[in-house]
Amino acid sequence: MTFMTQTRTAPSGLALEISAMMHHAMQAAMDYYLYRVTLRELRALDTAALTDLGLHRSGIRAAARKAVYGI
Repeated sequence: MTFMTQTRTAPSGLALEISAMMHHAMQAAMDYYLYRVTLRELRALDTAALTDLGLHRSGIRAAARKAVYGI
């Protein structure tokens, strides 16, 4: 009778670093995409709608940044 054992090694430190770097880059790209979409949607609103939201045209970029990045 023959037995076979298969072992898997845990990802190395370098593999984890590369994975984390890729995750961070993808998250940053998605955040930027959401920022641009939010900015485009706010810019498409008329002045009355912006006033209802408590925004002025000069504050659109800050509002989009706060909505996506929380800052």
